[in-house]
Amino acid sequence: MAQREEIKLPQGANMRDVFDICRQHNLPSLAQGMIEFPPPTKLRQIASELVVTDEIHTYRTRTGELDYKESVAKMVEHVYGEKVEPANVLAVPGVAGGVSAALLHLRKKKPDARMFLMEPFYTFHGSEVERAFLREPSIIPVKPGPAPVPDLETLKAKASAGEVDGVIICNPNNPSGAVLTPEEADALIQLADAHGVFLILDECYVDMIFGDKRHTSFVARGLRDNVVVCRGFSKCMGCQSWRCGYAISTEATLATMMQMMDPFYICTSWTQHALGQYFKDHMDDYVNHIKELNALLQGNWKLLRDAFQECFGWEPFEPNGTMYGMFKHKDESDIKACERALQKGVGVCPGSAFFGSMSSPPSNTGWVRIHCGVTREKAEMIASILTSENAVLSEERPFGRSQSYDEAARA
Repeated sequence: MAQREEIKLPQGANMRDVFDICRQHNLPSLAQGMIEFPPPTKLRQIASELVVTDEIHTYRTRTGELDYKESVAKMVEHVYGEKVEPANVLAVPGVAGGVSAALLHLRKKKPDARMFLMEPFYTFHGSEVERAFLREPSIIPVKPGPAPVPDLETLKAKASAGEVDGVIICNPNNPSGAVLTPEEADALIQLADAHGVFLILDECYVDMIFGDKRHTSFVARGLRDNVVVCRGFSKCMGCQSWRCGYAISTEATLATMMQMMDPFYICTSWTQHALGQYFKDHMDDYVNHIKELNALLQGNWKLLRDAFQECFGWEPFEPNGTMYGMFKHKDESDIKACERALQKGVGVCPGSAFFGSMSSPPSNTGWVRIHCGVTREKAEMIASILTSENAVLSEERPFGRSQSYDEAARA
């Protein structure tokens, strides 16, 4: 195949910019974390039956409908061993909606709260903090060393000195795929108890944990006014446009969160009814879906990891969860590393999106990130191109959803 025209990225490009450029050139993108599978068939069948009913299309109850909250309470007990009442569950418009509501709750209680993020952090958490407090969060750099590991000791020291009011923790971590240990969770709870630190847990990837790693529950450690756990179904079930998740905390905290998010979101989507019925009637289907999805993600990671390492010499950082994987590169900048990948025929995300100042991110963190939420067919195609000498992906071949989730899981 002929070499394509050189593709350039603007400085400061993020995952969405790379995704847009890939669409422009008809290239597959592993930059933006968009799972490429539809929701489980049984869930979609439930939604198709509900959508033609008359009564669910008016504004929904601001805290979430009781059928949804009851089903979520039963689901978290069955899946995570967490015992909560429906009153401790707040329906939110996706994890992002829950995180924003928690930040606005904190701003109401403490307008000058000092918010922290820990490298590597999810990009949009910084934007959410800035919107809530009209200033950027403070950043705690990763521990010195070859791995992108959050520096909990520095967070502890700053909290002990009274310098930290709140922190957002993504567990499992996007972008690194690291999973908090029980000891790390206990240390964070101690900061909440001893120093009043407001903990916001983004657990969007709570169902995507691999190997012998296990989810460490903050909920099971007891509900606290200053600890909020936010989860959703965008990634694990492909319900990205459904905008339906849940937050767990005390009734007092959830009440203020609801008041703060109500003017923005009005209510969570009618899709909460479909999810509620799905958990009520098909819990085993949910568990099996997650098991098959995780097997597919891990298989895709191993396939893509080896291909990127062979093609570019990038060193992988092994994830313990999520749908992502990071690589250490040796290019002069993260953007240059991404441009090299584009030239070969695939989009990846620059590490600069997850490190440093929000307004002036570093040009070279030495890291890039990929997502693995693609069909096995697509992963194999990308791996084949990366490991084939002088080959590039054809711009004539469309890269849409070529398989259903069920087909991909069986592949």
